Amino acid sequence: MDFKNQIELELYFADHFDTILFPVLADLYFRQDDLRRARKVCEIGLKHHENDSAGLFLLAQIEKQEGNLKEAEKLLERVLLVTRDHLSAAEALCEIQTVLGRATNRLLKSWKRVLDLNPKHETAQSFIKKIEGDSEKQKPKAVTKTRVKPKPTVEKEASVPKKLNNNVPPPPAINDLSEPLKVSSRLATFTLVSVLKNQGLFSQALDVLEALEEKGESQEAISLERDTIQTLIERSKKD
Repeated sequence: MDFKNQIELELYFADHFDTILFPVLADLYFRQDDLRRARKVCEIGLKHHENDSAGLFLLAQIEKQEGNLKEAEKLLERVLLVTRDHLSAAEALCEIQTVLGRATNRLLKSWKRVLDLNPKHETAQSFIKKIEGDSEKQKPKAVTKTRVKPKPTVEKEASVPKKLNNNVPPPPAINDLSEPLKVSSRLATFTLVSVLKNQGLFSQALDVLEALEEKGESQEAISLERDTIQTLIERSKKD
């Protein structure tokens, strides 16, 4: 069978709804942006092969494309239960959970799974380093108790104001506490830019726009978003 021949695949699938090859036909529809047929083929195929990781992953992509992010998240979690080494599913799950604003601990767990599958994954390394680095900085330092020696009795002297220590450095600014998270071009989306922008994470949003440029996305849309973010940065400085 020629897997690139759509007509041949459609005829075969019509006679064999239980075929394990259903993701091949569904993927052809998906690439043509025919989400309705792609979904139908996936749903039929998954009735016969409910734990088929390729079918589950493709259905998650369809849900994501249609904006059903919570459904996509559930499907990707199922994929990783069935196939623990599915790197693309692990990466997609991190992106969707970021957009959904999941708890930091949950995101950290998901990115660690990506790093386990690909120890050289730069985005996973940056995220884990950022979060765990911030956690270390927030831990209270242990206080060492020292025994205070009694002061010798001396005659009272005229009180002299103590000099202030002008050498104490000022506390670091919030923006200096951690490096902005770098997002790879594979995970960059305009949705992620919008989420970061709405949360006031302007430098991270600009990083995602740079990644979108690497992907070759619309320069006009990128320029518009960049101008908007620069305006928001200027307003925040005035406030």
